[in-house]
Amino acid sequence: MSPSKFVVPAQDASYDNPYGFPDLSMCFWPVAFKKGGMKFWLRFAEKFGSPWVIGKHPRGANDAEIEKLLDSMEQMVEDAVAAIPDDSSIELKAADGKADSSEVFRELITLSRSEISIALLGQNQTTEANSNKASAQAGLEVTADIRDADADIIQAAVNQVIRTVVTLNFGDVPCPVWAMWEQEAIDDTRATRDEKLTRAGLRLTPQYFKREYQLQDGDIDETPPSEREKNMLPLSFAEAIDADIQAQQQLDDALDILMNGGALNGTLEPVLAPLFKRVENGVNPSELLGELAELYPQMNTDDLQERLARILFVANIWGRLHERDNG
Repeated sequence: MSPSKFVVPAQDASYDNPYGFPDLSMCFWPVAFKKGGMKFWLRFAEKFGSPWVIGKHPRGANDAEIEKLLDSMEQMVEDAVAAIPDDSSIELKAADGKADSSEVFRELITLSRSEISIALLGQNQTTEANSNKASAQAGLEVTADIRDADADIIQAAVNQVIRTVVTLNFGDVPCPVWAMWEQEAIDDTRATRDEKLTRAGLRLTPQYFKREYQLQDGDIDETPPSEREKNMLPLSFAEAIDADIQAQQQLDDALDILMNGGALNGTLEPVLAPLFKRVENGVNPSELLGELAELYPQMNTDDLQERLARILFVANIWGRLHERDNG
């Protein structure tokens, strides 16, 4: 017989158990206990749910009179009406203390339901009264994993049938692939994952997007972000940005010449004179660092402060004039 004649999906099939592991085998005893517990619980409710009717007959009453009294009590239970001899009596006695005993059956049924839910769904949040949002979310993730695993078994079996049909009719050629979930649902899940990876700092290449999302050449703009943002700006706005950059560069060049071109040497020399004197006297750098607090009052910084104030004033005026001319 051809091995392709039968396609048998199996879960966790092995050499010892080629049929795989059946999930319903974990539900057999919980279902049996649940049915048995419900049966005995109904009997318990019938027996102790309503008050007991006790009839008292005279000591010398014969069997016929006793049967007649029992019939009257049965009618009383159903119709709340009974006719009895004058020397007989009926009492109603409640089944006190039996309510706690009924919880045994309730717990047995609840436990059986939980075991069935765990066997099929991997969680029992729907049967637990003390579940919270965190445990419910974790339970949904476990259920989703089991669902996807079951879907993979079905998907593999269907694709095996398709592969067999194509091979028998057309030979060894590419065949269509059947998927359990729609492509849109797969793309949503993958897009959510890719977004989290990108936020974590991972850079995804255009080749990845083409492969995973079935995009074609030309669908992705591979221009660098800086160039793309610049090209998206209006012409007037881009010109204004270029003018600001040029003006800032001119101001920076002027300040660089002023600070590093020797123009401030005459101003800084009297300020740093006490420091140079201590260096000439052979003070090592560590001691000099500790004496800076004492040398600072000896430095004449009036001229330097005046120069710096002028520089800040010129920079402020420069910015205002540039804004007026290019605003």
